[in-house]
Amino acid sequence: MHKASVIQFVDYSMEISNKTLLKNINLEFAENETFLVYGPRNSGKSLLLRSIVDLNNELFRNVKSSGAILFQGENIVNLEGQYLRSQISYCEPTFIDNINFLTLSEVLYLALGLKVSDITKDQFLLLEKLNLSHIFADRNTLKSYEHFDEWTIGDKISFIIFLNIARNPQVFIFDSILDHLDDFLLNNIKEFLYETKKDKTLIISTRIIKLFSDIAQKIGFIANGEILFTGDIQDFMLSFPV
Repeated sequence: MHKASVIQFVDYSMEISNKTLLKNINLEFAENETFLVYGPRNSGKSLLLRSIVDLNNELFRNVKSSGAILFQGENIVNLEGQYLRSQISYCEPTFIDNINFLTLSEVLYLALGLKVSDITKDQFLLLEKLNLSHIFADRNTLKSYEHFDEWTIGDKISFIIFLNIARNPQVFIFDSILDHLDDFLLNNIKEFLYETKKDKTLIISTRIIKLFSDIAQKIGFIANGEILFTGDIQDFMLSFPV
């Protein structure tokens, strides 16, 4: 049975300062699907995924694009940015460092409009599943973890995942951020994400395909800004041994 398309690239190209960085991208992400975007460093993975939530225009000057990106059949240029980013959650490794400039209370309020005291029972259960409940257990631990320099990298990534899931988007995009987890925590996070996505779409970009080949159904292989393969991950592993 064919799954409904959630995000679709149609002959999409992008250039920055007159240099073409994405070339004629045709790619589809379906509902209830885990999709890997795989490629070497500087292959265009982040440019591709940031374009879904229109972030490249905020990071670079002289960005030009052609073709279209559709979200649930609607061209994203016709969608209000706040709505788009409420439905599509995007996070990448710079988020780990960026939260160091804020406190826990500030991040919770900016991301979810919550005070620590307003965390619901369901949200606490989510923190518990992500092995973060010890931080929120009482006032003393909250005080000691108010500044993120007391957090491990793994705890920061788990917290970023919590913030994204608590917003209840339709699409989760993890742009290389999960590559930074140790094996034990990564396995826990993968199991958790796979169980909770249900009718969601999960997009993971990585340079290390073997980390996620056990949970992904589809893969897009990108190099030099071009999609060289898209399809079932088993077919890719046979055609491009890694």
